[in-house]
Amino acid sequence: MKNLILTSIFAIFFASLTLNSFSADCSISLEGNNMMQFSSTQLNFSSSCSDITIKFKNTSNLAKEIAGHNVVVSKDSDFDALTNMVDPSNGMDEGFLPSTPMVIGKTPFLGPNETYDLKISTSKLNSGQTYVFWCSYPGHWGIMKGNLVLN
Repeated sequence: MKNLILTSIFAIFFASLTLNSFSADCSISLEGNNMMQFSSTQLNFSSSCSDITIKFKNTSNLAKEIAGHNVVVSKDSDFDALTNMVDPSNGMDEGFLPSTPMVIGKTPFLGPNETYDLKISTSKLNSGQTYVFWCSYPGHWGIMKGNLVLN
């Protein structure tokens, strides 16, 4: 009886470890604040995920028209070209960016305490490629930038 109980406990423990390892790396929370900073400079996702989700929240108290925050995901090699394309005439809803395949995913600009879940299919990402996430509000990307890693 004692062996059966121990075996059951170990089975439950190892099953919970396996479930956590598959689900924990597919969704990550990220915040943008008043100091033009993201809450993390690196987001690590599991390559076993079919989709990844960045749960973004703007914790700043400034209106989005004054200094909104968003999240843009791109290859690091496309970052300079994309920041050169940022233009308010492209529209706030578009993150001031034109439509381009260099943008893998993006959220709209968010105002105070607004949230947005950015879901990206991992079929758009390759292990070993360097990706970045950044804010496309003019001037923000100098500070609001981090690495997105698919492990």
